[in-house]
Amino acid sequence: MKKEKIISKFNIKNYSNQLEKVLTKKTFEARTKNFLSDMLYKIENSYEDYKDVKVEVKPKNEILEEIIEIIENECKEIEIIKERTSSSKREEGKIITYLNTKKMLYELYQIKQKQFEIKDKYSIIKKSLESTLNQGYSINGSELIRDFDGWAWNIQQDEIEDKTNNFLYQTLMILVGNDFLREWQNNINEDYIVKLIEKLEKKYKTEKAEKIFKTILQISIINYIEKNSDEKARLVNIEKDLTKEYEYINNKTEYLKKLSEQKKNITKKVKEIDETINNDRMLKQEFIRKNENLSSNERIFSLSNFVEILQGEKEKLMKELNQCNKKMEPLNFMKMKLDIENRLTLLNEINLAEDTQEIYNKKIKELIKLIIEVFKIQLDNSIEKREIIDIIYKIRYYKTIPITNNQKVQDITNFENLEKYVITIACKEKVINIISRNIIENYEIIKNVFQTDIIKLEKIHLKINKEQNKYILEIYEEENKTANISFENLAELNIAENKKIKLFI
Repeated sequence: MKKEKIISKFNIKNYSNQLEKVLTKKTFEARTKNFLSDMLYKIENSYEDYKDVKVEVKPKNEILEEIIEIIENECKEIEIIKERTSSSKREEGKIITYLNTKKMLYELYQIKQKQFEIKDKYSIIKKSLESTLNQGYSINGSELIRDFDGWAWNIQQDEIEDKTNNFLYQTLMILVGNDFLREWQNNINEDYIVKLIEKLEKKYKTEKAEKIFKTILQISIINYIEKNSDEKARLVNIEKDLTKEYEYINNKTEYLKKLSEQKKNITKKVKEIDETINNDRMLKQEFIRKNENLSSNERIFSLSNFVEILQGEKEKLMKELNQCNKKMEPLNFMKMKLDIENRLTLLNEINLAEDTQEIYNKKIKELIKLIIEVFKIQLDNSIEKREIIDIIYKIRYYKTIPITNNQKVQDITNFENLEKYVITIACKEKVINIISRNIIENYEIIKNVFQTDIIKLEKIHLKINKEQNKYILEIYEEENKTANISFENLAELNIAENKKIKLFI
């Protein structure tokens, strides 16, 4: 342990020296440079607690290297203001903020050039999901010094820039992990929506994966349109167009009839082009007729140019003909219909034309319930003791994510069944000590592990004393008592009274 601390101090010194070299090339004010240096020290002091509590985090060296890289290559100007507000201009590499390391770190992540990008073909979700991912990433990054100070874990929920985007980003980290999100952010040319769906289906089965993905998208859309009325209007129009398209395609007889007519018209035009190209007299006549309808600047220079134009028109028509043929194939018809249905359902369920608050609350609850199921799946797939311990940490962390200033995840959905499930598995796998032979009693005692803000759960010690007609559970962080909990009766204790024991084996 002592050797690790020496290495840690050596590394932070190296990073500090690296930052100092970068700052010598910048025109920032002296106090701003000092502030940025102080930021690295805060990260160093807070990282171990942050890692213990959250589990799913980037390595410390990657965090420090990324911050220094942003400052060096992407941060061109930092303007310090007196007002307690902050903003950034990514295109200009400019940060506007007051002297606050939390806000400074958040805005540094905001000007990072490598952002999450969604392909244009996902037009319904592109704006909202990009906003969720990019802001969620910045909020997640600043959490390290926002909620951890090297001494305690204290969630500053009023300082979270967008609680919904943070909640969705943290949910995605639980689902697919930090490494997957980092790859997504750094590979803008690949279609990570497809990769995300594939990963969710592989881990949590197709039906559950579809529900999770759809619910995340719907919450993201609702959150985005509440602040962007233009996007709401755009999606309302898309919903209307999809409704018409679905009604059209749903009438299969009429749909196939119109496609057949379209094919006949295309085939006729292709035949006319072939006849024109292969008949010298017709080609010249059409060439003259075409040029007579064009201005002097637009006229076709020669017959050979005209043939090239006709060939281009034919190629375009053949592509349209091929599309018609594909649309008439039963499998493609079903795929197209299903795609329209899915996009329409995505929008229909959030009722864009009405007040979305009630639907938003419903979708948040739905998503939390789905994540509870995900935790159970993760537990069932756990092989090592460390995996079970990590899931206990993740459940505790997830329950504390703020949804509003007055509500956390645990206030919206009951986690009791999940906690009973994980405690049962942890006792069975000898991860934690069995405190009572009675399953209900055992749960009532051990469930407090999910309520404590003790950073390292493995440091928890328990002692049970009998005082008159009551039992008192004392919870310790090693030698320091952190809580007393009273029980009317504990009939089947599996540990000696008045003896302190470790909770985790």
